[in-house]
Amino acid sequence: MANRSLIVAGNCQSNFLCRALQESPELSEDYDIIYFRNFRKNNQGELKAKDVARCAILLEQIAHKAPELPHQQDVPGDCRIVRFPILWGSSLWPTMIDDPRSTPEPDYPGGRFPYGDRLILEFLNEGLTPEQAVDRFFASPLDQLYDLPRFHEINLKKAEFLDERAEVPLARDVFDRFVDTKMFETRNHPSVPLLFELRQKIFEAIGVEPPKSDLVEASGGMGHIQVPVHPSVASHFGLKWYDPNAAHRFHTERLAAREYYLRYAANSLAEHADPDPSLVVDPLSN
Repeated sequence: MANRSLIVAGNCQSNFLCRALQESPELSEDYDIIYFRNFRKNNQGELKAKDVARCAILLEQIAHKAPELPHQQDVPGDCRIVRFPILWGSSLWPTMIDDPRSTPEPDYPGGRFPYGDRLILEFLNEGLTPEQAVDRFFASPLDQLYDLPRFHEINLKKAEFLDERAEVPLARDVFDRFVDTKMFETRNHPSVPLLFELRQKIFEAIGVEPPKSDLVEASGGMGHIQVPVHPSVASHFGLKWYDPNAAHRFHTERLAAREYYLRYAANSLAEHADPDPSLVVDPLSN
């Protein structure tokens, strides 16, 4: 075991960074690289005091709800601490919530549909069929039903607050560029371009050249689900990258937006029988 440790604390974005760090010969030879899941009080991994006591570099992802790092009193005085913010794109999915129907399964530890939608659930609870609920969902003007500017402003203020506490500020830059570049696949999973930027800036902060690894593979499944953005939300923000006919990854397939939401509404992994002949359902090719 290496004499000193390098600890990466945070959510799945930090886990991605940990894998990238472990691929660096320069770092893996000098440090015992440890990932500590530290997202919420009821969603923590285990961090041993002895590993904190020998920590040479601490990469700590900061978030509004993340608990304090355990054993902080044991962090050595010469430990280099680099803080960076949690990244999220909630502004693009204002109706996204946790769906109580989506529970862990052997092949889907996060549930079949880890990203729920409150509008569709409301429509289903009113007695609508999945087809009717999805039709009504797409017909709903979210930019009129919700105060999207205010919601976005709140998210931006949270991002700026985290950036003020970080040695590697990232959040404000994401908000400045999300119209021109697709930065997220879901509210909390960055796209490949943003993962690349995150990796580059963290490695630059610790003075090491990043590995030339496949970011999709290294993401650890963060891109396995791509939640479609509602058309009215895309129109409100003027998203330049938005394509209403795009296919979206869903586990091992690529689905049109309507098919994705039909499966979600039906809580089914199977292809939905839909009369629309223009519906595109493609197998995943990579």
